[in-house]
Amino acid sequence: MNQRRTTAVLLSALAAAPAIGQDRLFEAGDRAARIALARELGGVIERKADLATTVALAATAGTALPEGSQAACVLRQALRVANAAPIDEPALRRLRSDLGDLVMVLGFEPAWEAELPAGFPGFGAVDELELRRYPRYRMARTTMRSGGNSAFWPLFRHIQSNDIAMTTPVQMDWKPNGERAGRPANMAFLYGNTAIETQSTARNVEVVEAPAQTVLSIGAIGADRPARVEAMRARLEAFLARPDCRYEAAGPLRTMGYNSPMVRRDRRYFEVQLPVRSRYGDC
Repeated sequence: MNQRRTTAVLLSALAAAPAIGQDRLFEAGDRAARIALARELGGVIERKADLATTVALAATAGTALPEGSQAACVLRQALRVANAAPIDEPALRRLRSDLGDLVMVLGFEPAWEAELPAGFPGFGAVDELELRRYPRYRMARTTMRSGGNSAFWPLFRHIQSNDIAMTTPVQMDWKPNGERAGRPANMAFLYGNTAIETQSTARNVEVVEAPAQTVLSIGAIGADRPARVEAMRARLEAFLARPDCRYEAAGPLRTMGYNSPMVRRDRRYFEVQLPVRSRYGDC
């Protein structure tokens, strides 16, 4: 089978799948396929082949991705666009750029600045919906009044005066839709474990015991700007609104930020999360 025929067959198979976003939750076993695909696509870009060959190689590599994952959807869309474009250098440059962006997402490693609280899950997969389970934990929390600094410094003084080590992530609870949506309501620093005792509490800071919970989460690269958070909120809510979804929202939106402003934006990582419970009582 010649190259053009191979490409046509592969793209025909890709086109048979619905052009929708992620329709299955990310699972731990999916990570190996993502890492392998990042290597494969990196090699495809390095080969600097023509457009038809690049499409064919990328499509072949993409068969390793779980069907229904967001990464599979993104790759499929990039190949559709490339297949519809003239076979010329601008189309090839665009496809290589799209593949390069996907490689960055698939192989992303956040900068590690502090330890996680005991029992916390590690970093999630970028741009994939997944369920994450958290144990009971303790946090120092304060209200967001006039920007991040107004909350950061009281919390920092609190952990410093109590000799509590800084951990990652920093939790921010966001206001509900319709109530000045797009604004965080609270910021919290998380204790390393629930055995740590508080000797004194700073003004406007409360120590809160958070129950064990399950969340629906999306990981992202960069800064948690309000517009991005709201777009990711919409994606979480759309998934929960599916008729076949077993879960429903059980609390306010929150972000989990893993990096300080000193970390380069392309190395920063955060998650947008909605606490959930099973509609059938088994979550």
